[in-house]
Amino acid sequence: MNTSRTAHILAAAVACLLWSGSLIASKLSYDTLAPMSLGLIRFTLATVVFFVIRLVTGDHEMPSAKGMAHIALTGILGTTLYFAAENYGVQMLPASTSSLIVGSFPAMTLVLECLIDKTRPQPLKTIGIVLAFLGVAVLALTESGEGGTNVLLGSLILMFGGLCWSLYNFAMRLVMGKYSTMTITTWQTLFGALGFIPFVMVEGLPQSLPSPTAWASLAYLVLGCTVVGFVLYNWGLEDLEPSTATSLSNLIPVFGLALSALILGEHISAQQLLGGAIVVAGIVLSTQKEKRDA
Repeated sequence: MNTSRTAHILAAAVACLLWSGSLIASKLSYDTLAPMSLGLIRFTLATVVFFVIRLVTGDHEMPSAKGMAHIALTGILGTTLYFAAENYGVQMLPASTSSLIVGSFPAMTLVLECLIDKTRPQPLKTIGIVLAFLGVAVLALTESGEGGTNVLLGSLILMFGGLCWSLYNFAMRLVMGKYSTMTITTWQTLFGALGFIPFVMVEGLPQSLPSPTAWASLAYLVLGCTVVGFVLYNWGLEDLEPSTATSLSNLIPVFGLALSALILGEHISAQQLLGGAIVVAGIVLSTQKEKRDA
């Protein structure tokens, strides 16, 4: 594996590490903010941060009208629709079911990759994705099967979110290499934030100001998960296939376990260690670059 590819894999993996804390941070914000309002505020504040960074660094790059349309597409797919579907879907499902569905996203992306690129799945990548899914299944067995309110509808919504995330990874091909990662992510975040406005109109405007805990959680969501996380992930996409990048998302529950042990002092069972090890082994296989016959 060449150094450049390794660096891009590490960048996407660090993004997943940051994202692993987003669910906890989001839940801490729900005491005063509804999910769609949280999304609107989170990505609006992140947009402001991005434009301040561009102003300070003197970055005045401006996409063309066509490029802006393509970036808007990535923002709606990867920000608005994915996070809206995730928020609605997860609330209707037991944690174990959510984990299994999210664990299937890399397989969904691999199928799309073969259809769009008209290629056959690489053996190592396929084995790795299947192995990582099995690892997620082992982790899911350690979670509660309670908490579901509408499993069928929640599953469909979450799978729709997975499709949007997969398509986001492909849509990024339309702009990668044409504009800097900072330019793409800045405008992408703006369009993603604007996409939340209709959802907030349906959900209802916040009735009170965010609590101190919500503000602290928002700071992490804005700076860690959005500004740093998306810049790293989008940069990683420059040298990674969509299915490879998406497969790294299965690291999120593994990182989540590690953080819960380090920060909250929670006990990690042998079964969870096994599941995490299987996920990591699967991702190592799925990120290998296989040589194709000429």
